Amino acid sequence: MFSNKFIQRFIKACQIVILTGDGLISKEETEAIVGNNNRFDEFSRIDYLKNNEDDFWKRFISLRKNYARLKPNLGHYALVDLENRYDDFALITTAIDGIHEKAGNKKLIELKGNIGRNICLSCGFRFSRQRRDDPPVPRCPECGGNVRPDVLLSDETMDKNILEKAQIASAECELFLTVCLENEPREVEALPLIAKANGAYLLEINNHETALSKDMNEVVVGNPAKLLTALVFLLEKI
Repeated sequence: MFSNKFIQRFIKACQIVILTGDGLISKEETEAIVGNNNRFDEFSRIDYLKNNEDDFWKRFISLRKNYARLKPNLGHYALVDLENRYDDFALITTAIDGIHEKAGNKKLIELKGNIGRNICLSCGFRFSRQRRDDPPVPRCPECGGNVRPDVLLSDETMDKNILEKAQIASAECELFLTVCLENEPREVEALPLIAKANGAYLLEINNHETALSKDMNEVVVGNPAKLLTALVFLLEKI
């Protein structure tokens, strides 16, 4: 399953980075709960938010409530166990569902934001959605200003500061794992290459090979959640 070379490097490593996509929860499960993601694409534009604020928030809040029904699986909890094992650990993700945070990960770099948060356009205050019902059009609890979802919309580019943080973590790590990652923007797919250029060992975990596989030191194909759980069990026995 995992090579002895990888296991030995994993045991000795002090700096670990794991980069995840949104495939730890299956596409079928996500669509069954959230619905077809294309409906988000229909209105997930900054110009739509500015020009159709009421309708944007009506549709977005409905989608957000569906996302809130998603639950972590054993793979997510395995990533929490790995975070607790290493002092120098970073979990970079392109998922917007907030499941890593729900599972318990704290050392998170969310490249595309979190669908459960808002950010104030005036003062920059970030806050989670209200526990029960969001108001029809949320406002900043600090200054009363207009807010937007703290998530990357379809006509936007990634926040340069957040991306730089991910690039620095990648450049400094000894081991870099990609999990359920494919068809991401070039700047995301460049992160493991940054790590490799600085001497890191690269491992890909996915249910099939991807365009990134050729650049990896090792590729393990199978159910990602089960493989992450098996990795935690393996380390506990050593």
